[in-house]
Amino acid sequence: MKILTSIFLLLMSFTFFAQRKKAVQYESKKIIYDNHTYEPYIRTVQLYPSLSATKTPQETLNPPVINLQENQILKLEFDCLAPEFQSFRVKVFHCNADWTPSVLNDIEYLTEFNDFPINDYRNSFATKIPYTHFAVEIPKTKLAGNYLVMVYKNRSEDDIVLTRRFMVFQNRVGVAGNVTFPNNVQKRRTHQQVNFSINYSGYEIIDPKQDLKIIIRQNFRDNKTLTNLKPFMIDSYNRKMDYQFFEGENQLEGSNEFRMFDGRSTQQKLVNIARIVQAEKESIIEVRPEKPQNGLAYVATNDFNGMYVIDNYETNHGDTESDYVRVSFLLKTDSLENKKVFINGAFNDWNLNEVNQMHYVPESGAYEAFIQLKQGVYNYLYITKDNEGNISEAELEGTHSQTENVYEILIYHRSIGTRADALVGYTLIKNQ
Repeated sequence: MKILTSIFLLLMSFTFFAQRKKAVQYESKKIIYDNHTYEPYIRTVQLYPSLSATKTPQETLNPPVINLQENQILKLEFDCLAPEFQSFRVKVFHCNADWTPSVLNDIEYLTEFNDFPINDYRNSFATKIPYTHFAVEIPKTKLAGNYLVMVYKNRSEDDIVLTRRFMVFQNRVGVAGNVTFPNNVQKRRTHQQVNFSINYSGYEIIDPKQDLKIIIRQNFRDNKTLTNLKPFMIDSYNRKMDYQFFEGENQLEGSNEFRMFDGRSTQQKLVNIARIVQAEKESIIEVRPEKPQNGLAYVATNDFNGMYVIDNYETNHGDTESDYVRVSFLLKTDSLENKKVFINGAFNDWNLNEVNQMHYVPESGAYEAFIQLKQGVYNYLYITKDNEGNISEAELEGTHSQTENVYEILIYHRSIGTRADALVGYTLIKNQ
């Protein structure tokens, strides 16, 4: 009897600690209403409008923003590097303008039951690092606004593996704008100014100055935005508002053109590649040594505005035939005291973490980093972060008002009788 009691107590202990471990694991999986990857084996997440039946790598450069009234499809793709097979499912959540969850029920913004399996998956072919590529079409929504797609595994909604933001707009107001040099003389060489106007004729707004929420986003980046903009002038007769300021409220750093390397091939050196090493377990691609650009003259170059495309140079089948390679970066500069240096781009969701942090090597007099990336063409910048948390792109890259950037103007409104913010105006402009 004592033996049975001991076994029972032992089993209860194992059950308690297993449940406690599971609870801790799920607590760490609390949903984040942002672009976030929760597991290290989930890689290369892309959400983009599918423009044709035959996918092209360039499609993935378009932001996940679609028109409610057009027959556009959003496609989500990602790789799973876990050795065992995983099954995944998808849910979609409606959000307000500030990306907090709205109070709407699933049936109010979706036409289908809000739980979708991912049945499209393919194993990688002829790669040193095996993976499974997953793809799914996001279900159509009934309302304009902000949305979050969540992917979870093993039928447990607590076991989240990734979340991604997307937007659906319905142009109820007219938006027109342009990018100019700043009015502020001190920032005329370093910043860009976005002027715009809103025409709301034919759309009922009780208090235009207070009811509309305006967001300006640079290069599709949620970490480079202008918010809380109030109109400089309201023309009630013509139902028009002008947003032209003189105190810098609508200005952002122009930054610099993004750096780029072409890692589509492990057989030949493409743009900005210094060396390729064929190791047994993985290939290594060395990017040419680089230097800071701060203080240098502006040079116009074509880039992807920080984005990347996945492709294989030899086969043109990047989804399943692009390998995961170790990419070596080297930035020749003196050590920056009390500052950390990062490589940043859309490939890392613009996050600063241990994955893209560089480390100073005195022997080489440079900051170095190794990042595992899927073969493709990548844009990136070198940025700094000090002990106070201040982030600077200009310290290593410089900033210029001539830099080619793209801006989105997003107009949100909550009509009388509705319970969530709708995206009622959207336009995309570039500086010339």
